[in-house]
Parts: sequence; structure tokens; C-alpha cells
Amino acid sequence: MHFKRPVFLLCLCLGLLTGQTAAARMLVIGTISDEPVKETRAFSPFAQYLAAQLQDQGITGGSVTIARDIPHMSELLRTGAVDIYVDSPLVSLAVRAKCGSRLLARRWKKGTAQYQSVIFARRDSGIRSLADLEGKLVAFEEPFSSSGYFLPRLAIGDQIAPLAALPNPRAARPDSGGAYVFSGDDENTIEWVLRGLVDAGAMSLRGLKMHAGSDFDDLAIILETKAIPRHVVSVPPDAPAAFSRALLAVLTSMDQSAAGRSALLDFENTTKFDTIPAPTLNLLKQFQAPVALLIGGG
Repeated sequence: MHFKRPVFLLCLCLGLLTGQTAAARMLVIGTISDEPVKETRAFSPFAQYLAAQLQDQGITGGSVTIARDIPHMSELLRTGAVDIYVDSPLVSLAVRAKCGSRLLARRWKKGTAQYQSVIFARRDSGIRSLADLEGKLVAFEEPFSSSGYFLPRLAIGDQIAPLAALPNPRAARPDSGGAYVFSGDDENTIEWVLRGLVDAGAMSLRGLKMHAGSDFDDLAIILETKAIPRHVVSVPPDAPAAFSRALLAVLTSMDQSAAGRSALLDFENTTKFDTIPAPTLNLLKQFQAPVALLIGGG
């Protein structure tokens, strides 16, 4: 009888230790990219910093997973294989439409909280408005780019219908409506517009100014979109509330310490993270249904 209490306490302690061990896990941060090696290198120090700050959530280390496309990332979040997803906002909304992920924070990158996209053409092309794109070919960047695809394509909407996808800029164009191709990157988009391989291109205004250089004056902007966040942070649909609160607290305090600011700088020159302002959330809500329709329609 005298041994029951010590044995009970020993079993209780072992049980608690076993429970703690079971709860311990790696923190996995993910994004979507066709350059997995480059993105893994960029995200790894950030993952390690967050993991160190979230040890009280059972985190023992950090790792990075790069998804190949929107469906892949949606599956990773739905199954819990990714804990934190960082990407441009409209792509994040596309992922959210498929798996129910939740937006948590806004990322300021290189001192900028938001950006807008533009559609542009050669100044001597005679294209001055969306109406002039009827029967023309537009170059977008890639299918998982907010600034280079989702935002400008949503801005075009049904003003050029149908808007058919072509495999390359030299493919036969449809008899009516317009067409588009993916260039792969902003530099290609600008070069294709300047060489006349496509009639117009789309990207962020900042990207156009940065990559066009001395050719900027040869281009005419025919449409500017609304401004949206540079990047947002999302968590899985079933992420525990305690984890989400702890993560948000860590993210929004990074710019307030030397170690945090160093980690931000190493993470592609991030300035800070903050909560998403209510007006910005309302704007993103307006994009949710059109984005879901766009990815559903291919």
C-alpha cells in the first residue's frame, strides 16, 4: 500500500514527459515556387528563427517545404504538412479557396506594404485602353503570380471575352476575343512587348520601373489596378488558436529586437510583419470570389 503513491507519481511524470515528447514537432514553413532550391535557402533562416521563438508551442526546429502549384500547397495545408504559408495575397486567396486556410499577417518587403499591377504596351502600338486589347495577345508572368497574373487578369475581367490561353507567343491566335501566354518572368514580359512578340504585358508597377530601365519611356501604361499587400502569412484551417496567437505575436515583434531585425533582413530584406488592416481585409474579401472562379475555370 505504501508503494502505490510513489508509483502513481512516477507513472504520472512519465506520462507527462511522454505527452510532451509526442507534442514536440518541427515547424514547417512553405511557399509556392518553381525555384525550390533558391526559395529554400531564402526561407530556412526565417524558419529557424520562428522555431526558436515558438518552443513553448512544442516546436523543436524549423524546416521549409516548397509547393509546385496551388493545389499542392492547398493539400499541404489541409493535411497539416505545412504550418505557415507565406505568399502573395491573391495566390494565398486561391489556396484558401481550395483548403480553407486563414490569413494571419501582412509582410512588408523591402520597405513596402503593398503594390499594384499595371498592364502596358509599346507607346507606338496604338493601344491605349483595355478595349484596344480585343484580338490582341497579353503576356502574364506565371499562373501563381498575384502581380503578374491574378490581379491584372481580374482587372481585365470580361471586357475581353473570351481570353484564351496559348502555349507560346507564336501560336495561332483565336478569331475573336483576346489571348494570353505566360512568359516565365518579368524580364521576358518586357522583352516580348518591346520586340512585338506580344501586344501587352502585365506585372507590378514597381517591377516594370525596375526592369524596364531606359526602355520605360517607350512603354505606355494602359491600366493600373488597386493596391494589395506585397505578401501575407496564412495558417492551416485547423491551426490551434493558441499557436496562431503565439505566431502573430512573434511576427509582429520581430522588428523590435536586434535579433528579429537581423532575421527579417536575411529573409529577402523583409521590413516587418503587422496585422492586416481592416480596409485591406475587406478589399481581399472582394477578391475571394473572383479568384475562386478564376482558378476553378482554369
